[in-house]
Amino acid sequence: MLKEDCERIGVLECGAAFQKIGFMFREQPIGDYGIDAIIETRDDKYLSGKLIAVQIKSGDSYFKEQKDNCVIYRGDIKHYYYWLNHSLPVIIVLSSPTTGELIWECVNKQTAKRCQEGWKISIPRKQTIPTSKEMLYDLANKQSEFTSRWTSLVLAKEWMLHVNEKGSLILEVEEWINKSSGRGTFRLKSECEKEVEKILFEREILGFGVRGYESVIQELFPWANIEIDKDFYEANMDEECQRKSMLSERDYASMSGKKGKELLKYSAELPSIYPYRNGAGEVDFYRLKLTLNGVGKSFIEIEHFLETGNFYLWDKISM
Repeated sequence: MLKEDCERIGVLECGAAFQKIGFMFREQPIGDYGIDAIIETRDDKYLSGKLIAVQIKSGDSYFKEQKDNCVIYRGDIKHYYYWLNHSLPVIIVLSSPTTGELIWECVNKQTAKRCQEGWKISIPRKQTIPTSKEMLYDLANKQSEFTSRWTSLVLAKEWMLHVNEKGSLILEVEEWINKSSGRGTFRLKSECEKEVEKILFEREILGFGVRGYESVIQELFPWANIEIDKDFYEANMDEECQRKSMLSERDYASMSGKKGKELLKYSAELPSIYPYRNGAGEVDFYRLKLTLNGVGKSFIEIEHFLETGNFYLWDKISM
């Protein structure tokens, strides 16, 4: 088996295993070397914002060195420091194509040991993804809400920088409207007038439950102003989607039989994000434009200052 095929199979199997125990799994599409995916816990049907970074190593060769019912993984020193200083908890997963094993361990100062050449970590054979839901949830819940929110922005930094330079991004979304999982495909593309649009990110994501995609999309990209691609919609919008775009929450409530003061609970504003087409009554299609909002602009400025600015760290000053 080719190395690339083996690695790809490992990522897919890990994704399926994490989803089975209640995590949302998304691969990392941007320049975060040493991190293959991010997993996120769910509270009931909704995503929690509690994240874990995942590095996946697939291949039977990783299982060759064993001791005391553990597999010994040895790594480069650059990853040692990178993972220990990561803003998220980091776990390493070993995947065996032959046995189907998916074993893992958290990378921290207690588990990762420096050695003469690089570093090593012992990964228990019994610590498998399918049997570790509670342990992984506990690990994710140790981080603060602030850390989770900040890290979500850090993970989107490359997209923000792209928008800051180019002006906008295109977001194409396919929402499976009859799935209780909230399943959808999200595709971020660079906007090019004379060139073929380049795909920067494309993933199927689960875990949104029955929430409306207008709020889901905004919360996935909180750093962006989001609007429909007006020129595209004018050329491609079907009649049914056109009709629905002219109906507010209050209109739908009225159509369902609600009256009087009860209707005031519902917004009378028309939706700002809506599909341009529906396929076979199953999939709603969106094409949206993303530009930087105040959050995105402020994040880029703060990140630049933290990376390049000169200032004293108060916790390092002797008093």
